[in-house]
Amino acid sequence: MSFDCVVVGGGAAGMMAAIECKKNNLDVAIVEHTAKLGTKILKTGNGKCNFSNTNMCREMYQNDNPDYAMRVIDRFNVDDTVDFFAGLGVLKKEKNGYLYPRSETASSVAAALIGYIEKLQIPVYYETAVKDFLKKKNGYELKLTGTVNSSVNTRNVILACGSNASPSSGSDGSGYKLAKKLGINVIKPLPALTALESDKKNMKAASGVRACGKVSIIAAGTCIAQDMGEIQFTDYGISGIPVFQVSRHAVKALDAGIDVYAELDMAEEIDADILCGIIRNVAAERPDEQVCDALSGIFNKKLAMMICKDAGIDLNMHMSEIDDDICHRITAKVKSLRYHITGFKDNNYAQISQGGIDLRELDDNLELRNNPGIFCVGELVDVDGKCGGYNLQWAWSSAVVAARTVCTRCENI
Repeated sequence: MSFDCVVVGGGAAGMMAAIECKKNNLDVAIVEHTAKLGTKILKTGNGKCNFSNTNMCREMYQNDNPDYAMRVIDRFNVDDTVDFFAGLGVLKKEKNGYLYPRSETASSVAAALIGYIEKLQIPVYYETAVKDFLKKKNGYELKLTGTVNSSVNTRNVILACGSNASPSSGSDGSGYKLAKKLGINVIKPLPALTALESDKKNMKAASGVRACGKVSIIAAGTCIAQDMGEIQFTDYGISGIPVFQVSRHAVKALDAGIDVYAELDMAEEIDADILCGIIRNVAAERPDEQVCDALSGIFNKKLAMMICKDAGIDLNMHMSEIDDDICHRITAKVKSLRYHITGFKDNNYAQISQGGIDLRELDDNLELRNNPGIFCVGELVDVDGKCGGYNLQWAWSSAVVAARTVCTRCENI
């Protein structure tokens, strides 16, 4: 069996690459090592599939070369993505720049892609993996194992195997092993967009609370990342979108053996002196109430309990007993609630990985410099974006750019 292109991986990038090839009349097939296509898409955007974002810029990508990501995205941009899905009957719904399908269901995006693959009659080898590559005069022979135990010949290969984040969806890191067979440098994959663990005392007191604040990651005494939004307090540490956004920096520092702290400002919009005055005023107006009850109009009561414990304040103390020193101690904790970060949620919980195929191995078309005819796209590559549709946009864009390069090359044969 021979093809113009074989796409390895049937996730977001893999399906998009195969569709682009087939639309240009190439003989293309997908090799997918699970029993389904697009499983990970169903998990994106909390099941709503945040498939892109109108605020598309280099600052949304956190790898060492965000300009590379943007050069690729500019060649198949957000408008192109919206038009593509609209053509499949998936209309957009925008929320503060975040783009979702109008149905707000991830399954509608996956179904549209799978349905189009079926319409185009693209063959899919399910529960089949690529075991090895053999370089041939006009391309590659792929050794397959699994449901299909044979080999196929192809002029081009697009590796869209995903990362090792969320292995239950099929992203098990197998693409990194293939890359290493080719002698390609793989930057150590680590979790990104994940929750952070801590050994902080008293943190269980606020478990289950969600509250807006600013999170800063401090590594070796230096602030290396910040973000704002709804922070989720857990019995193991902290979570929520702002924590996810800065987590890759904490994870990388921890992996390097650096001491890491997260500092939370739970009243970022209120100056410390003003906040201290507000607490004094509450003490004057509600003297007979216990501290945590009286402060519950400013902070969630469970959060107030943790803050008071951190500040060494007796939870049974009444507001009439609060003096200036206690007001300042509460204010200081509110403005800088400190978590010693000791770990992070692993790939089973991370939304995406940092690391992967070194961008220096790729040209501007995502083709391996030392393995012509092999392209690497999507999460397999060392590009990781923030929450908000940026990683899916990278998947769509990188897949289309690689596929169009394959199409042009095949036309010129």
